[in-house]
Amino acid sequence: MATITNFDEWLDEACDGSPADVYALHEAVNGETDFAQYHCTPTANGQWIVSCHGAENQLRLVTTTARETFLRCLHGRYVEGGMPVGTWYAMHHALDKDD
Repeated sequence: MATITNFDEWLDEACDGSPADVYALHEAVNGETDFAQYHCTPTANGQWIVSCHGAENQLRLVTTTARETFLRCLHGRYVEGGMPVGTWYAMHHALDKDD
């Protein structure tokens, strides 16, 4: 398994863009924890490794700024209207229940 730093390349591979997937990834990275299929592991040297079941590569976030930038990238790529990720997920979840 290779470790990469390219946000877009990793997102293309690891995130399907569904509200549940985006929310899970956001929660894992924001909380530096495991959430659903995503894992964000802090390293001894102040970096983070983000992995996903089924993804060939891992994402390395080398600084706090990189971690924050990744979260903004995730938000900008998938969350419409500039709303918080949790609100966006809850809205889509409620809409799916109405179908």
